[in-house]
Amino acid sequence: MSSLDVNDPDVLLIQQAQMGDMDAFDEIVRRHQPGMTALLHRFAPATADLEDLVQETFVKAWHALPTWQPEKPFLHWLKRIAVRTGLEFYRRCQRSPFSRLVEPSADGRHPLDAVPAGNPDGQQAADALEEAQYILSFLSPEDRALLTLLYLEQMPLSEIAQHYGWSRINAKVKAFRARKQLQSLLKRHGYEFH
Repeated sequence: MSSLDVNDPDVLLIQQAQMGDMDAFDEIVRRHQPGMTALLHRFAPATADLEDLVQETFVKAWHALPTWQPEKPFLHWLKRIAVRTGLEFYRRCQRSPFSRLVEPSADGRHPLDAVPAGNPDGQQAADALEEAQYILSFLSPEDRALLTLLYLEQMPLSEIAQHYGWSRINAKVKAFRARKQLQSLLKRHGYEFH
């Protein structure tokens, strides 16, 4: 027997959307679009790709609404769809998401243009970003995504496990292996660890 989470403000809207009410689903999108955009920005910093991923996430959520279980928090379910959509994007691109950080945006501005040329700290930051992109490009898309969520998004390991559909132990092992792989790559590129 499933019990509804009466504290979840989306429950009524979800039930209406499950019955085909597009206005209810539009309200769900309105409520959660900023959060999904922030989450998916780590997968696709380029504006056009980001907008596509957010839209794709909500389309998948619409089609998967019948599978949502009322006893589970809706936001966790939606984030899981978003993370999987982001990972599929990685696989389609077959390259590091970090390489997109230095591509010009739709308006032609380059993200590193904001770094003042005469500022040695700014130049060091730009150099570090380029080096990080290069090294991370050798990791698998799954490892890049896992480390991105863990360290850049500062998402708890238990939440990452839930998004991927892994056990907490499995997520911990995968994170350990991804860190070891990254450490190995960094050592090969001249970085030392103590």
